[in-house]
Amino acid sequence: MLTLVETRDAVPLVGIYEVAKKHPGSKVVDKRQAAKKKQIGTVYFTHEMDVKNSNVSEAAGVLEMHKEHLKKQTHISEHEFAEIAQMLDDEEEPDMHHPLKHAYWNIRQNFDRYLQREMYIGDDPTSMFELNLPTKRRDWPGTMTLIGSSGAGKTRFLTDLMLRYLKATPDSAKRSIIWLSPELEIDKTILPLKDKRWAMWFRGIDISAQALKKAGKDAASYFHENIDAVVETSGENALIVLDDFPDGARALYPMLLQAYNNWIRVARHRNQGIFSLQHTYAGGKNTSQSLQSNKYIIFFPRSQQNRCITFMRDHLMMQVNQARELVRRFAKLDRWLAIQMHSPVCLFNSKYLFLV
Repeated sequence: MLTLVETRDAVPLVGIYEVAKKHPGSKVVDKRQAAKKKQIGTVYFTHEMDVKNSNVSEAAGVLEMHKEHLKKQTHISEHEFAEIAQMLDDEEEPDMHHPLKHAYWNIRQNFDRYLQREMYIGDDPTSMFELNLPTKRRDWPGTMTLIGSSGAGKTRFLTDLMLRYLKATPDSAKRSIIWLSPELEIDKTILPLKDKRWAMWFRGIDISAQALKKAGKDAASYFHENIDAVVETSGENALIVLDDFPDGARALYPMLLQAYNNWIRVARHRNQGIFSLQHTYAGGKNTSQSLQSNKYIIFFPRSQQNRCITFMRDHLMMQVNQARELVRRFAKLDRWLAIQMHSPVCLFNSKYLFLV
């Protein structure tokens, strides 16, 4: 079940952060306010079913994502639904003659299950789930593939993740960031990472055909000197990003593919973080190993709902109707959707977490 209590066997899933309230009349939290957010808790998964460690929340919030479905299923009105939610909060049970008796027990059964396997914080504008890299070097940062068409937000999501890591981690504990991209010199999204403030830790490697030609080297020499040697020199603990590597120089592609598959297989043993940005999860040999080894898959459901549904059907063994409903919920709440592929398998964004 999900819990906020760190039990003996607890597995951390994602942190809960508190952000500043919006200024009056403002539609969004500005950058200065966003910088003030602080972690107020962590969501854990535990095999223990101890009631004293279970989550407690108002019924209306727990049932919010399922309200319309439950109302249709039990044939009750908005007012009657609110009455049942209040009864759940007050720990009251309807007597045998109560007109909402059957609806109450139907919703009560679902309520207990939702409380153990879901968390919704969309009703609190000051709270959010946020995926972050560990700041301690001994903790494995994980592997991740971000999937989406051009403009979906892949590079922005990863850049923000890296910036949060750099800002939160003491200089002595910071990992090297090695960013391989065929658009290294023209991609404006990663400009914040190129700031001189992070020059000691960020290293970009251009894998475009133009860079290979300009270097005046054959592909094998370029790969060995500019890529393989850099990764080996950085040793363990590096964060390695392959940004659309199939679009790089054609002569480099076979070596990059082999290197990526090797890196992702041994990433945990070398305490490295491996990140890949891809246009599709059905990328054949470009993604086959990553789907088996990744800790996280990041989708952008507002611009690729059918792709998300198909992935959940094929890789999470979900029924299509369930997958469609989940994608609809997540798309409504935020632009991104993280799927944790390692046990316990779960889906989350900034406002909603669902245990598969």
